[in-house]
Amino acid sequence: MKRFTTALFALLMCAMCQQTMAQKAWKQYSWDAYNVEFELPEDFVVTTNTADALEAEGEGIRFALYPFDDKELEEKDLAGFIVDMAERDLNLSEIDEMEVIEVDGMTGGFVSGQKDGLMYLVLGLIDTVNSNNFYAFVAFEEEQEDVIEDAITLFESFGKID
Repeated sequence: MKRFTTALFALLMCAMCQQTMAQKAWKQYSWDAYNVEFELPEDFVVTTNTADALEAEGEGIRFALYPFDDKELEEKDLAGFIVDMAERDLNLSEIDEMEVIEVDGMTGGFVSGQKDGLMYLVLGLIDTVNSNNFYAFVAFEEEQEDVIEDAITLFESFGKID
């Protein structure tokens, strides 16, 4: 019996390691209207790709990216910019403090909030060279907490196209 229990434990550990090590496939996208690129999980479907919005959906997850033209926006304004988008545009509640992230060629940060049983991660990106600023969000059901890691990976994949 002890050998059976040990073998079962070893099998479960191997299965957990394989599941943890399984990489989600990602696909590179570019938003040519603004010379911005980023990655989305491969199973996402882009539903809108215009100069006003880039939106995509995955299983129970929604991603949206919008431009925000403001020549006066500076790095010190990032937290206010993101919270304003989360409150005014998305009507989120329970907004937390901003987390800063490294983004190629831009200053970035995100907050989380809730609305209608969904969890939102709201990203703000400020391009310090020109007035092409952006905000984005990932919305998902609260039970899908594993999405948070993917959302941060998505946010950190942003960069400017040379």
